[in-house]
Amino acid sequence: MPRTKNSTYLLTLLLVFGALLPASAQEGKKIYAQKLLDETLAKHKDVVIMAMHVTPPGKTDNVIIASNIGRIGKKADEDDMRVIETGKPNLEVNKKGDHFEVELVMQDQSGKTIGAVGIVFNFEKGKEAEFQKNAEQIRDEMKQKTPTLEKLFQLAD
Repeated sequence: MPRTKNSTYLLTLLLVFGALLPASAQEGKKIYAQKLLDETLAKHKDVVIMAMHVTPPGKTDNVIIASNIGRIGKKADEDDMRVIETGKPNLEVNKKGDHFEVELVMQDQSGKTIGAVGIVFNFEKGKEAEFQKNAEQIRDEMKQKTPTLEKLFQLAD
């Protein structure tokens, strides 16, 4: 009887770890949105935080799909959705007073709204307009590299 119990245990372990292998092999792959965000951050050293809020194709919830601080899958809050629905930017100093947050509507190359992008800078009083202008330029650069919403979810090269 102990041999059967050990065999069952071993088989269970193999099944569990076997099921995890494909998932772990995929972890090294990024979707295009994350690649685009990473490349944008590398080019713009003054940006300290960036996150894309998008509703994935076939889904109903708008979530973070790419960021440099994790939180992938976190649902959009009221501010995120207001930016997407109105097209008006959300500009604010964070609670600690050390970051200036610019959230802008995100569009594909055709001008279709596909979500929002949050771009955060280290706060310096009096530079709010400059931060907004820089964020808009960064957002527009990303727009030129975003042919469609679906492209954001394709595995990156």
